[in-house]
Amino acid sequence: MKTASKYLASEDFMGLGEVQLEISGVYEETDEVMQDGKKKNFFSLAFAKTPKRMVLNATNRRCLAAAFGADTTKWVSQKVKLFAQDGIRNPAGGEKVWGLRIKATPNPELLKSLRNEMTGGDS
Repeated sequence: MKTASKYLASEDFMGLGEVQLEISGVYEETDEVMQDGKKKNFFSLAFAKTPKRMVLNATNRRCLAAAFGADTTKWVSQKVKLFAQDGIRNPAGGEKVWGLRIKATPNPELLKSLRNEMTGGDS
């Protein structure tokens, strides 16, 4: 079993299917001691109604940026689905493992607004 942690893990979602959560914050974690005992810097997501945060890896970060834009302040209040997926490449090498993934449905109005901010007009 997974030891108690302040971060979500794939094991928290096994057997649950997709779980919809609302993003309540994006945080930069510094000098956080990981399971392997090493200190790391990374970004995490907080969710409404859940005390644990999610460590944000590159794959899930790109998914959120594609759906809601690169400005992480715009991610707050957006709804996403989290799920456990088998066959994820282990960043430490070795066998494939279970991982925590995000599904984010693009928000067309938000993306249009971000395009307009970038170009200075309606598009």
